[in-house]
Amino acid sequence: MGKLKEQPLAELIREISTKALSGTLRLENERMQTAVYFDKGQLIYAASNLRTLRLREYLVKRGLVSENDQAKLANGLPDLELAEALAKDGTLRQKDIDALLVILVSDILRVSLLWTDGTWEFSGRARLADSVNVKIDTGTLLREAAQRMPINFVSGRFRNPGEMIARAPALSPTTSFRPAESFILSRLDKPLRLEELTALSGLPEVETQRVLYGLALSDFITREYWQHAFRTDTTKLAQTQSAASSNPTVKAKPEQSDNWLSASIENEDLEDFLKRLKAATNHYQVLELPATANASEIKDTYYAMARRYHPDRFHLKSGTKLHAEISSAFARVTQAYETLTNPNARAGYDHTLERTRQFAETAAKTTRAANGSDEDRDVAASETGADSAEFSFREGTGALEQGRIKVAIQYLSHAARMEPQVARYRAYYGRALAADENTRRLAETEFQAAIKLEPGNAVFRTMLAELYFELKFHRRAQTELDRALSIDPHNGAANLLLRKLAKSRKVG
Repeated sequence: MGKLKEQPLAELIREISTKALSGTLRLENERMQTAVYFDKGQLIYAASNLRTLRLREYLVKRGLVSENDQAKLANGLPDLELAEALAKDGTLRQKDIDALLVILVSDILRVSLLWTDGTWEFSGRARLADSVNVKIDTGTLLREAAQRMPINFVSGRFRNPGEMIARAPALSPTTSFRPAESFILSRLDKPLRLEELTALSGLPEVETQRVLYGLALSDFITREYWQHAFRTDTTKLAQTQSAASSNPTVKAKPEQSDNWLSASIENEDLEDFLKRLKAATNHYQVLELPATANASEIKDTYYAMARRYHPDRFHLKSGTKLHAEISSAFARVTQAYETLTNPNARAGYDHTLERTRQFAETAAKTTRAANGSDEDRDVAASETGADSAEFSFREGTGALEQGRIKVAIQYLSHAARMEPQVARYRAYYGRALAADENTRRLAETEFQAAIKLEPGNAVFRTMLAELYFELKFHRRAQTELDRALSIDPHNGAANLLLRKLAKSRKVG
């Protein structure tokens, strides 16, 4: 028994699989409960107490049962018994039921894999009574979970920068890796220390850790350090469990690639989801929630969207324009979730929304004045700051605070081009460029231009130091911080970054 913040489900699945254990793993997070069943290390089934993660809900939502047959769904049967009854009376084909169980179990795991609070308990004596073995691609689910877990949690799994990382002895040539995963694996021709691999990756440290965590969970790479949950003699335990098992597993053969499955998800839901995200202008619209939504409602909505629209569910379309659209759309969902579940970030975001609304009202007033008298236009000009550069700057900084980086770059680029001698335009254009991995290195030029225009501005020097820190240029970061603090010794951002630098040296 233990806590999920110390051993999350992803690591428990990996360890149970590695040690070939059989039994039931029970998880609890607030009022939510999940049971995950294993046979000789293989994950064969999972069940949840959440109503939205029950078989009857999936049958109704996908229109797989007629109105007459829906009466059968209200009989309170457990999911596996309900599946057996539907197959026996011919309501559904067995292969359709098997395919739906694959989706259901995968969705249950997607939700539970994100839990970093709660408890777990494993029992080698508790076995699944029903003869079932749902074929789940646990490797893909674990790598997907690593990409969705809180950044701070993932970083906390890598505490030793000197830890040795190595590529697994044998990798399947048919495995579909993301570009970042493929690149990191290509660097591991020989074992490397974590800090060396991070430097070679060319990615931000937290992104490298996400990729490595997913690859390690799915055993594509080996780590020197794991925090083990089971400290017994696993060989004897596995033998004992095998001898004690009197009900051998009957392996079903669910067909994950059934045509009705992909058609149900993609054709009915995906197009509407993408259209809605394109039309959404703020985080609340992205999640389809009111501004008064509480943290629990935000979390439930995010989990529901992740089950249906996470890009990894559409990995067969990887490399296509559609997959790129899905990835971009879900990135907005994740950004909305992370912002709105952080009280401080949400308060700042709400303030920015209000300011943006005021900007929009001012812009509308300007447009109305443009069609009125000269006096009206003069008044509007004075109210808006007189020129489009300032308006673009306001819109750009608002978009930047909302996490709409591409929009921010467009507005701030326009402001910097219109008024290249205004230091704050150049500095915040640099900050927007730094927020996008593809344009990060271009940000240095803008920061330096701003500093040249206002050499005594500690804020701009701190921005440049933050860029250098992200790029791992720690000496340059220290130089700019020293200059910033000589100007403003009490600058909060500069002092925070100074502590980060000191910590990175201590860890190193």
